[in-house]
Order: sequence, then C-alpha cells, then structure tokens
Amino acid sequence: MYHEDGDAPGKTIKSVETAIHLLQAIHDREEAGISELAEEFDLSKSTIHHYLKTLELYGCLEKVDGRYRLGLRFLTFGGQARARETIYRLAKRDVDQLARQTGEEVRLIVERGGYGITLYQATGEHVERSRTHVGNMEELHCTAAGKAFLAALPESRVDDLLDDRELTAYTSNTITDRDELEAELADIRAHHVAFDDEERHEGVRCVAAAITNRSGELLGAISVSGSTERLTGDRFRTTIPDQIRNIVGVVEINTTYSGWEDDTLDRSP
Repeated sequence: MYHEDGDAPGKTIKSVETAIHLLQAIHDREEAGISELAEEFDLSKSTIHHYLKTLELYGCLEKVDGRYRLGLRFLTFGGQARARETIYRLAKRDVDQLARQTGEEVRLIVERGGYGITLYQATGEHVERSRTHVGNMEELHCTAAGKAFLAALPESRVDDLLDDRELTAYTSNTITDRDELEAELADIRAHHVAFDDEERHEGVRCVAAAITNRSGELLGAISVSGSTERLTGDRFRTTIPDQIRNIVGVVEINTTYSGWEDDTLDRSP
C-alpha cells in the first residue's frame, strides 16, 4: 500500500483508512472471514460485519460460502485508470510482440508511490501459469523493473525512497545492503538493462529496461521473466536484454511521435 499507518500526509478519515486496510487484507489472503479479520484488526465482529456488508453492497466485495473476496467493481475502477495511461496504449502491442518472440511472460510496469505496478502483461508459449497479474504491486529493490526504475529516477528521489524503506529479503539472493544496491544501479545506468536473479521469487529470473522520453522522464518499464531453467547463460544475459532494449527503443520513439510531450495531447481513453 502507498502509506502505512500514521505516515499519510495531512488529515485522513479513519473509517476510510480502515475500509482500505480491510480490502488490502482480503486481497492479500484472496478471501477472508469475519472472525479472522476481527482478530487482526482488533475490532468487534459486528463492526467488521458492518464494514464488509457496506463494501459488498457497493460491489467492492463478494460473499461466497460465508467468506469475502474482492468484487468486480474494482475491475471497473482499474480499467478506467489503466485506459488513461498513455504508455499502456503505446506499448501494449509491443509487449504482445515481445511475449511472442521470447515465449515468456512480459510485463509493462509503472512506478507509483515507490512501488512497481503491473499495468499490462502478456504470456508466451512457455508460460503455463502466470505468477503475477495486472495490478500486481512490488517493492523496487527486489525486481528487475524496480531496479530499472531506481536507476532512472532522480538521485534525490532514490535517496528518499531508500531512506524510507527497509530492503526486505524475499530470497537468499535479494539485495538488502544499500551500498550493494547502489553499485548495481550504477551498472544499470551504464548498460540500460536490469536483472533479477531469483531475488523476488526462487526459481524465477527477470530482465527489464526503463522507458523514458527524450527529456529523460521515466514513463515505465518492460520486463521479461521466466524460470531459471529457461533463462540461462547468454539467453539471460545477452539475447533477452537485446530484445528488450530493441522493443523499449521502439516504444520511446512512439512516445515522441505520439505527441506525448505536447500539452494539448488528448489523454482521454
């Protein structure tokens, strides 16, 4: 989530915060019951019930066999939010093309609030089951796209992000040392490609490159991920990085000729 308890700027409405935290808890579990949520939030079952019934009434939750899960109302919200993103419209076809070329899972990711959020993804012939989904939210230090973002962002913003966040270890390969991470970011800036070697998920490797416009503004990133059995040797370190850089180059050219930097550009869906 974008803010933890107590660090949101300005005044907030506690009941709205509670509703959002409940939704996040249900999202993390995929589904949840009243009793477990009441225990986690230290609220009475009747209070939790009132929150859940209200969210269900407005389509934000669905109740199945006495348990609650996210409702399709969020698909409406998310679809509209994604359609506003110009980078989605410009890069979607190229992401599909790269998935066909590599046979792997390819994602278009944007940075928001210090997290990487999957805007779109496509899977190639080698992928039987995707590990991620549209809207997937990940920390930046442990993914290829996240490190590509950190390498492309202004130094002051990177310092703020790394000062405020713990470098959580997800696997034995996750970089948790600030100096080691900054050394890798320097290498990413030099080579314009980032790697994730089982740093977020064991058995999964990933390659990514940032998308910027001619002014250097960060627009997003494209990543290719696959199993360690398939992403090995030159394919991991050379072939796929070259394919990503080529596709990113095409997207960046498209942002220039689309009128991205024209203030009069109509960005409506």
